[in-house]
Amino acid sequence: MSMVFGGYIVDADGYRHQLEAIMDPEELDVRGVLTSIGKGSGVIKMRCESESEGRPYELALYVESENFLLMLSEYDKDGEHVVRTMTDLNSKNELVSILGEMYPARAVTHDVEIVCAIFIEFARSGNVSVDIMA
Repeated sequence: MSMVFGGYIVDADGYRHQLEAIMDPEELDVRGVLTSIGKGSGVIKMRCESESEGRPYELALYVESENFLLMLSEYDKDGEHVVRTMTDLNSKNELVSILGEMYPARAVTHDVEIVCAIFIEFARSGNVSVDIMA
C-alpha cells in the first residue's frame, strides 16, 4: 500500500511553508514533521495512493498552538463518506478554535506522541484502531 505524506506549516510570522510530499515515509520522517509543527500551526496529511471502498483513505491533522485534531476519512460499504476522530470523554464539553474553525474539545489531543503513533499505524496498516479513533 503506497502512502503520500505532506502538508503545510504556518510560521510565527504567518507565512505558509509547503512541505515536500514524501512517498511511503519512514517513521523518522513522520516524527520529524509532527514534532516540529507542535507549537505552530498547519495541516499535515497522509493519503493512500489507491482508495478502496470500506477502508480509510486519508489521515489529516489540523494543528494550532499544541492543539492536535486528527480526522480519518473513509468510505463505508455503501459509499458514504465517514470521518472518524479521537474522543476524550474526560475533556470539557466545549469548542476549541483550530485554524479559524471550531471543533469539539473532546476530539482534540495535546499529546504529540499519540499523534505520531496514529500516523505510524496508518502508514503501516492503512487503518487506525477503532479503539483510538471511532
